[in-house]
Amino acid sequence: MSVAIQFLETLGRGPALFGRRPEYFDAVDSLDVESAQRHALLSRNQDVLNGLLGGRAKMMMQVWAPAEDAPQREDEQPMPDDGKEDEKPDGPPDR
Repeated sequence: MSVAIQFLETLGRGPALFGRRPEYFDAVDSLDVESAQRHALLSRNQDVLNGLLGGRAKMMMQVWAPAEDAPQREDEQPMPDDGKEDEKPDGPPDR
């Protein structure tokens, strides 16, 4: 893992350093990284840093729900369908 990515990971665990300008700049200056990476970190330019580190331009996440007739795993229990999900109260509760 690159030094720049380790630094970003450290920031993610304790982001208090990110908001403090002198401490942040000192921390970046102490890193053993290329000058272009250092400049991108100091200017907080994630697009340039992403390009320097070989990151993806876009990343997407998709969630695929299983089909209704898909077989279930052995350790998976079916959810009970009591029909109450579709019921809506008629008005405010009685007091």
